[in-house]
Amino acid sequence: MSGMSKQDADIIGKALQQPAASAKRLPALPARGGIPGATAKGTATQPAGTAGSGGIDSPLTEQSRSYWPTVQAVTSDGLLQIAYQPIKSVVMKDKSAREVVFNYAQPTAS
Repeated sequence: MSGMSKQDADIIGKALQQPAASAKRLPALPARGGIPGATAKGTATQPAGTAGSGGIDSPLTEQSRSYWPTVQAVTSDGLLQIAYQPIKSVVMKDKSAREVVFNYAQPTAS
């Protein structure tokens, strides 16, 4: 006895004869070439600003600067050593006489 009924054999036979579900055709690709011209209309709106909320007025003029303590930079072979003072902050005035401060992070030892 084979252990398979005639009904099971018929089901398997039909399944083998049917095309697989993945055998469907892929959709057709659109034709190659440029996109046809079209007309569109857009409306630009500027965000509402409040008086005095503008940015920095160019040009900037340096007023003062301060430095971090002296840093010693040494080459990887140890033959050359360079001492320099990194800039800590720079104070500038813009065209409207407003103060602009640039603060720089303290360099880490290398």
